[in-house]
Amino acid sequence: MAVFIAILDDDPADRKQSERLLDRERDARAGKGEVIYYDSYGSEEALLPYFLKYDLILIDVTRTMRDGMMIAVDLLRRGAEGKIVLYYDRIDYRKKYGDEEGVSFIQKPLWQKDFAKLVDMASRIHASKTPRVELRGDGGTVYVTNDEILYGVSHGYYTAVALKGDRSFHALGDVMSVYDLLDQDRFIFVSKTTFINMGHVASSERLSFRMTDGAVIKFSLINKKAITRAYEEYARRVREE
Repeated sequence: MAVFIAILDDDPADRKQSERLLDRERDARAGKGEVIYYDSYGSEEALLPYFLKYDLILIDVTRTMRDGMMIAVDLLRRGAEGKIVLYYDRIDYRKKYGDEEGVSFIQKPLWQKDFAKLVDMASRIHASKTPRVELRGDGGTVYVTNDEILYGVSHGYYTAVALKGDRSFHALGDVMSVYDLLDQDRFIFVSKTTFINMGHVASSERLSFRMTDGAVIKFSLINKKAITRAYEEYARRVREE
């Protein structure tokens, strides 16, 4: 299993120490098939585009107008699913603010045994989270669940991905590279340039699907038998669940 951890600390020395301890923990677990990925940030702005991918976010920010607790609450409001841990020395966040649902506290300095417990926590969170797909575009990166994706259409060097809530995203890469990121039990190609999420088919016609956003996705007569069979099999599995 792989876990994803973020360090957000505006003290460079503390940040480096956390990195060293995570490196040691990563090395200690490598032989057990456990993989630890971490990213280290010095500012809230640097973390914000990527926070949804992390199973654990360690925060200590004391040198800006918004301290660690303010950032933690904002991340929770934005939908963070990973565990947020305020690790502190200069500011005792619990004493200053009281307990906050979804936030844990641990006092610095942290030792190797502390990081072992934190990684165990991240593993439990990872196992319980809804998997997200990372889509990268020219304007940034988004993290979405498979269920949020309705369909994708190739446009040369990017794929136009339709999302729930009348949203869309231009993901870098051809349609196959995007499709490879998805749960392929629910997605199917209906042409060389288009895939759909069968869970978002509102109705089917002879040579097309009407999607839940109203879009009509056509397919050819040549592929009709295979596509229809795949959709019927998917619908049967859903009924039986």
